[in-house]
Amino acid sequence: MAQQLEVGKTASQRFSSLGFTARRMVAPPGKLFGLLVGMPGVGKSCFIQSNPNAFIINTDLSSTTTEQPQACIWPGMGTDGTPCEPDGDGTRPIVLTWEEILKKKEQLIKISSTNADRPDTVIIDSLGPAIALVKDWVTKKAGKDNWKELDGRRAWDDVYEQLLRFALDLRQHGYGFFYVCHLVNAKIPLGDDRYVIRPELSITDNFYKRLFPLFELVAAFESETVTKTEMVQMKNKDGSPGPKRPKSVSRKVHYITVNDEKLAGITKCRVVLPDKFELPATDSWSVFEEAYVSSAS
Repeated sequence: MAQQLEVGKTASQRFSSLGFTARRMVAPPGKLFGLLVGMPGVGKSCFIQSNPNAFIINTDLSSTTTEQPQACIWPGMGTDGTPCEPDGDGTRPIVLTWEEILKKKEQLIKISSTNADRPDTVIIDSLGPAIALVKDWVTKKAGKDNWKELDGRRAWDDVYEQLLRFALDLRQHGYGFFYVCHLVNAKIPLGDDRYVIRPELSITDNFYKRLFPLFELVAAFESETVTKTEMVQMKNKDGSPGPKRPKSVSRKVHYITVNDEKLAGITKCRVVLPDKFELPATDSWSVFEEAYVSSAS
C-alpha cells in the first residue's frame, strides 16, 4: 500500500496572524523590568550611574557616587546641597514631589510617542523615598492633611498601585525600568536566646509579592574589603628610585549576584548568569551588559 506524506502548516504558520510562535525572545538588560538590591554603600548607585543610556530619578536626593557619571540624573544637587533642575543655561531649585515625577513620566511618554532621542532605561533610586512621596500624593489626593487619617489598607493599596502603574506605563512605551531598593539586616529569633541575621528588603512583604512576579531580573550587590601584598617602589634619600618592598594594600571590591543562597526568594533572573562576578570601579554597567547578553545567546 502506497504511503502518502501529509502536508500541512507548521504551528508558526498556522498562528502567524496572532503573534510569534516557537521563537526565543530575550530583551537586552537595559530594556528589562527589574530591581537592584543591596546594603547601603555596596555600589548600587555607582552601577546605575555608569549606564550612559539611563535616566535616573534621584528620589534619594543624593550626590553622585562616581567621579564620571554617565547617566542622565534628575534632580541634581546644587553646590549648596539644594535639589535643582536645568533651567536654560543654569539651574533652578526644585522641591521634589510625586506630582513633579508624574510630569517627568509624561515627558518621557511624549518623546517616545514622537520617536525622539531618549534613554533606554528609567531608574528610580531609590524605592523607599519614592514610597514616601507617593504617600504624600495619595494623602493630598484624598483631601486629607495627614496619612494617618486614611483607611490604612486601602491607602497602601493606592500607593502600591501607583508605583506599579508608573513602571508599567513607561514599559508600554518602550522603556526598560528598574527600581533600586535597600536591604537591611534583620534579626530572626530562633528561640532560647538564639537568632540568625538575615538580609531583608526595606519594603513591605505585600508590596514585594505584587512586584516579584513581574520582575525579569532582581540582582543583588555585595562588597568586601580585600587585602593583597604588592611590591612598592621605594625612594632613596636623594629622591632616586630605591628598592622595591612588599606592602599590604586594601581595596573595596564590588560584586553582583543573582544566586546567593542568603537571598533565596529575593533574587531572580531569566538567563543563566554567573553566580557572582566582580564589577569594576568604572563602566560597570557595560561589564554587566556584556555578561547578560553573552548568557542569553
